[in-house]
Amino acid sequence: MIEITADFGNVLGKIKPLHGFNNAARKTDYGEVLPDFMKLSPPFIRLHDTAGAYGGSHYVDVPNIFPDFSADASDPANYDFTLTDCYLKPLCEAGINIIYRLGVTIEHEPKKYNIYAPSDPYKWADICEHIVRHYNCGWADGYFWNIKFWEIWNEPDGIDPLVEPNGPPNWIGTAKQYYELYSVTANHIKRNHPEVLVGGYSSCYILGANVDGKWTPGPYQYFSDFLQYISAPETKAPLDFFSWHGYLSRQYLQKIEIESSFVDKILAEYGFSDALRFDTEWNCCICDKDTPDYRTEYYINMRTNKGASHVAGSLYEMQRLKVDAAMFYDAQLWCEYGCLFDVPSLKPSKTYYAFRQFDEMYRLGSWCYSESRDNIYSLAAGGEYRIVGISNINETEKQVLLKLRGTDESKIRVLMLDEAHSLEPTKFSLSDGGIVITLAPYSFCSVIIE
Repeated sequence: MIEITADFGNVLGKIKPLHGFNNAARKTDYGEVLPDFMKLSPPFIRLHDTAGAYGGSHYVDVPNIFPDFSADASDPANYDFTLTDCYLKPLCEAGINIIYRLGVTIEHEPKKYNIYAPSDPYKWADICEHIVRHYNCGWADGYFWNIKFWEIWNEPDGIDPLVEPNGPPNWIGTAKQYYELYSVTANHIKRNHPEVLVGGYSSCYILGANVDGKWTPGPYQYFSDFLQYISAPETKAPLDFFSWHGYLSRQYLQKIEIESSFVDKILAEYGFSDALRFDTEWNCCICDKDTPDYRTEYYINMRTNKGASHVAGSLYEMQRLKVDAAMFYDAQLWCEYGCLFDVPSLKPSKTYYAFRQFDEMYRLGSWCYSESRDNIYSLAAGGEYRIVGISNINETEKQVLLKLRGTDESKIRVLMLDEAHSLEPTKFSLSDGGIVITLAPYSFCSVIIE
């Protein structure tokens, strides 16, 4: 039996906004957001890969909004905001924080179109500033939505060529060209809109990088060179938040701690300790089979109790670590990673309930002490009532003894998610030491104390 203590008398802080998403779940890219998705009350939605390949040709991406780079950037007639406006309207009106990725959608195909370093970074920055102006200042028949977070490009540090045989999918240009683009754009936006927050660079793999065509695994100079560039007097630029991507494989939740600790260490070394830390893409890519078709396997697992238990455990871990906010990739129904709903039924998947549980804890407010061990992860939240979330990411059944401190145990319920249940009431027993719960392989539960 695995013993875990949760102490509601030991309040550690606030539950963080970790249940954000890339994009929103909707039947059509311009249509109504699914009501079940809105029930998750996402604190953040990041706009990247919106509406599919090439940004659906009309959404979000800079070349979609400003298709003729030779045109006058000051003329509203040269911009096409229509479908991006449609996409953003219900989200902004619901009060969701938007992270608007200024850049382009990933291109996996053998011919590349929009991922080249802009020929004129100053003009590109001017176009981006006009996009900010449209959404925050009413420019070009725009809005006053106060979109606060603006992320400059996505994954310029590339990806391992072994998994991208058609070449870099996000950035064709040198590392220094990206550093310059970031510095020019961040400074231009902040000069004109000092109230917003700018950041990047959405690192593809913070513990490795593809720099000018050479892939190097392990902590690499791309991150430190970027920070050195934007802290040098002649190229100095603001970094209100730093973003990276953390996809988790097999049962390797420790990767969250390795990456976030590395980010924190390097930011501090270059004087950026005050920058927010955002994991702007993450998911649990669980494939335990030795198969060349591993992607199909983990796309399936993302929607099952195996994926759901890992997602729940990951959320608990990010609460403990140096991650200020996180955006799961992805909420769109068409996307292989879009595992919140089953298609075409649109019924919530098992993984949906991991976010439903976390949102409930987030709304309670207070993060309290709890323990994790032996691939059993936990998170305790207190407020109007109290909850302990416990996730078993083992392939075997585990019995847990939960010891409660700092709370009245007069009324207790346990809701279970496993292969057969989706956060439904389950049996438990009381002992002198606490609450005894049996967790099936790849399952998680909510222990509710009222």
